[in-house]
Amino acid sequence: MPLLNARTRIALADPKAVLDQLCEHLGEHGLRLQRSEDGATIEFDGRRGRLFVGESALLALAEAPDLAGLDAVKQMIAGHVIEFAAPAAPVIAWSGDGSDVAAPTGLRMLTVTDVEDLTPHMRRIRFSGEALARFDDMAALHVRLFLPEPGAEALLPADAGIDAPLPHGEGVAVRKYTIREIDVAAGTLAIDFVVHGDAGPGTAFARRARAGDRIGMAGPGGRGLRPAGWHLFMADETGLPAVARMLEHLPADARGAAIIEVADRGEEQPLRHPPGVSLRWLHRGEAEAGSTTLLQDAFSQLAWPTGDAPLYLWAAAEHAAANALRTAARQVLASRAGEHLIVSYWRQGIA
Repeated sequence: MPLLNARTRIALADPKAVLDQLCEHLGEHGLRLQRSEDGATIEFDGRRGRLFVGESALLALAEAPDLAGLDAVKQMIAGHVIEFAAPAAPVIAWSGDGSDVAAPTGLRMLTVTDVEDLTPHMRRIRFSGEALARFDDMAALHVRLFLPEPGAEALLPADAGIDAPLPHGEGVAVRKYTIREIDVAAGTLAIDFVVHGDAGPGTAFARRARAGDRIGMAGPGGRGLRPAGWHLFMADETGLPAVARMLEHLPADARGAAIIEVADRGEEQPLRHPPGVSLRWLHRGEAEAGSTTLLQDAFSQLAWPTGDAPLYLWAAAEHAAANALRTAARQVLASRAGEHLIVSYWRQGIA
């Protein structure tokens, strides 16, 4: 069957450096990756992304058997290029198949039903929605939320159905979040938002959210829980919802550790976890988020299990902390069977 395809040219000051970082990161996600001196091919789930280094630009080609898959490849490429090109903000405009589609295939419309403050800086928002089964997947925890800016609620039609169109661009911000709880039968889910001083689109929405507000959601994506003989979870507040959800879904006899950095005791949450998995909170006090080495220091002091049971390390934190953990993990876990996924959920000083 012929593949659908879309392409884009992304102007970058150093396209090769961005491609190098992108390939290194996606390789650690377990994707099939073929690398050449001036390009790369990435394959997953019957989909393919091709990247080529051009003159002051990265050329990208997305290929997939359907529009949903094509959208996933485009989002994968664009999201990571934006991350690794920071602090620059490259313009990414696709042409080809799907370019005239106003919204991702499988978009769901959600309605706020309840808002709860878990801690001074963590707010849980509960939603209702239709046909949520595809999002109940512990192997893929991330979703994209389409958040209307204040005064732009009219972009979300009141009679929207499961695949209702939702405009991109002005009036709507797209951000990745983790589903914290989901009940497919009841048609409900919950997402935890970190409420911080830098009021980006997510924080701004969480602060003003009221019952009846509507947003769009697409996905899922990312990489979540994997089976292993010993699990290690490390995160700051931004990764806490994902860690909490994975801890709840571990088997009762699971062994491992969860280490979470927060501001202080007031930001700790009661988390359900198996008795064989220890939970440790790190407090940074008055230090600014993203400015400490608490997670890296805790990693260096870990007592690793003996034996040959496979390990799984999942970590999410600020960009610099994630990079430091990734470097340390390569050294410590190089000879150990297992997997690790260490991702940057945010970057200090960059929206």
